[in-house]
Amino acid sequence: MNCDMPDLSQPAPDRREATIAAVVFGLLLGFHVWGVSVGWNNGNLPGNDFRQTQTAMTALFVQREHNFALAYPTPVLGKPWSIPFEFPLYQWTVVVVSDATGMPLTQAGRAVSAGCFYLALPAAWLLLGRLGLGRSRRLVVLGMVVTCPLYVFYARAFLIETMALMFSLWFLHAFVTAVERRSWGWLVVANVAGVGAGLVKVTTFMLYLMPAGIWAATWLWRARPRRDGTGKNGTALGRTAGWIAAGTMVPFAATLGWIRFTDAVKALNPSSRDLVSSAMHPYNFGTWQTRFSAEIWAQHGRIILNDLTTVPVVAVAAVLALLFARRDWRWPVWCVGLFFAVQLLFPVLYAWHEYYFVANAVLLMTAMGLVLCAVLDAAVPRWVAWCLILGLYAGQISQYLVVHHPVQRIFYSGGDELTQALRAITQPDDVLVIAGEDWGSMTPYHSQRRALMLRRDTEDDWPFIRTAFDQLKGEPVVALLLADAQRNNRTLVELSAQYFDIDPRPLCAWKNVVVYLRRDRRSGAADVLRRRTFLDLQVLGESGQAGGGSLTRREVAIGELPPEQRRLFSGLSPQPVRFYTTFGMDINQEHGEWFLNAHPDTRLWFRVPAGRRQVAAEFHLVPGSYENLARGDATDGVEFAIYEIKPDGSRQQVYDRLLNPMDNLGVRGFQRIALEVEVAEGSELLFETGPGPRGNYTRDWASWGPITIK
Repeated sequence: MNCDMPDLSQPAPDRREATIAAVVFGLLLGFHVWGVSVGWNNGNLPGNDFRQTQTAMTALFVQREHNFALAYPTPVLGKPWSIPFEFPLYQWTVVVVSDATGMPLTQAGRAVSAGCFYLALPAAWLLLGRLGLGRSRRLVVLGMVVTCPLYVFYARAFLIETMALMFSLWFLHAFVTAVERRSWGWLVVANVAGVGAGLVKVTTFMLYLMPAGIWAATWLWRARPRRDGTGKNGTALGRTAGWIAAGTMVPFAATLGWIRFTDAVKALNPSSRDLVSSAMHPYNFGTWQTRFSAEIWAQHGRIILNDLTTVPVVAVAAVLALLFARRDWRWPVWCVGLFFAVQLLFPVLYAWHEYYFVANAVLLMTAMGLVLCAVLDAAVPRWVAWCLILGLYAGQISQYLVVHHPVQRIFYSGGDELTQALRAITQPDDVLVIAGEDWGSMTPYHSQRRALMLRRDTEDDWPFIRTAFDQLKGEPVVALLLADAQRNNRTLVELSAQYFDIDPRPLCAWKNVVVYLRRDRRSGAADVLRRRTFLDLQVLGESGQAGGGSLTRREVAIGELPPEQRRLFSGLSPQPVRFYTTFGMDINQEHGEWFLNAHPDTRLWFRVPAGRRQVAAEFHLVPGSYENLARGDATDGVEFAIYEIKPDGSRQQVYDRLLNPMDNLGVRGFQRIALEVEVAEGSELLFETGPGPRGNYTRDWASWGPITIK
């Protein structure tokens, strides 16, 4: 039994056009592989590091403990150390690949994600064939998929997304084929892929159950008995219903069983009892208010037009659809409808987690790809058609190169100076208590330590904290970290001292974090920290005050710094003679160059000879300061300025630019300066970052890049 599908194909394209399609797709696939490989060996996890480090944390401790239990470890919310969400097939696969190849865990995670994405493409190919597309036309559609910026950036993330997409696409094809052909082999594939999809990520599976349900409803309608006797008999209806059930009941049962199991495990942990499915329902599925919230849909739009495609590409595709796809409009409309339907089903999840679009971006790309097929089938010169197609591909590639490629190529060894210090002064089995970082796994993962993270709504819930501390008795709790607003939570310090013998005198401070250590560890840890250099980390004296002069909120002459700290300024030529920083200095490497983190207020004074000077510099805002954030949570802009400071103390502005990436997408990514400045005798050049006209410092994560003054 076959559903009648509209035939989108025209007379078979000639061999030359088929060759062109194959060559173009091969080049685009090569571009995708190259994009996935950018920054492959970096230790950082660009993208949504909150979720990536949580997934990586599980893989780390599965590997460390050889623990392949269903109640798998995610040791960030205290004991018991398990808070299962998805079935850990992805994490297990990463560990097996890492153990078998010797590949570091981060690279193994990237390899598994990329492999799943590429294994999803054959399923997409087969599904496109069901739409009546010939081989060359399918390659045109898949060209849109592999040039989608999101699929380059997140195809290599330490996330379950591409595995869920792979299983879901194979389920949909296998399910439809099994029922239509009465194929037992495809029925087995449908069940295996359906179980995989439902267990790995049920929200992705639910998206692809929508078209499966439409197909099923069509089959049942056509198999129904009719009063006039022209329809099929009840046996045909029952047989069709039986095949539909045979292809879905096992995945449904496995998914529901897993949800019940995870709820039971999470209920054992006082920190995760409100993370069970019933409590998460309003967040997962949204409410009527969030489902139709202008703010929520505006955020969807920002992600779509930044991470998936661009306004020009969508506009061109829409015009082409109106001109050439009016006859075969149904399938593009169905794809767009499903693309938005899942956002309506999970409005909040898609608004605040851009990686969720890994599940449905293929539908939007398919819709635009079908429009391109319609252009090829239209009565226009072949060269015109291919120019339009290549133009849309180029628009997608350009968006990746502007928005995502700079993020991937930033070099970090993994973690920061704080997590390196924690690894130096604690042991692998030690436990951290952390307040002020919600339950993001970044610090525990990069320090490779188990943790009790006090979620934002529990930081002052003392009955809860006592219960969580009680469950940690017998564990080697050695450190308390207080960040941001929790830095002065003396009650928590005193309670930690009572339970775990944490010394109430802070050991060290790093940027917005204060660290306390267990009494018997404090002295030895202080010696370790003093012998090694951790940028911007202050070892505090016995009184809890800074053991040396702070480098923040005062002008510091470069000559005051030890040689190892002067490498902060290795990307600047000449080096500044002094600097001022409000929140501390740090460096990171991006596209082979060292960039200086310069959160406002940061000032750099350069002494240069008088005369006409050539000034070249790069600067930007770190993508994490604005990507996938609501207004109020993101930066509202940073001002980058250069002044000439004259001998009498007066200053003349020679350059000024405000970067506000929330209002102006064009200022995202690296910005460059090349100008000439006439420097008077005895003058200095001042490079400065400020918080912008509103004076708001939220997420003003700015960087000055290589600065050269000649």
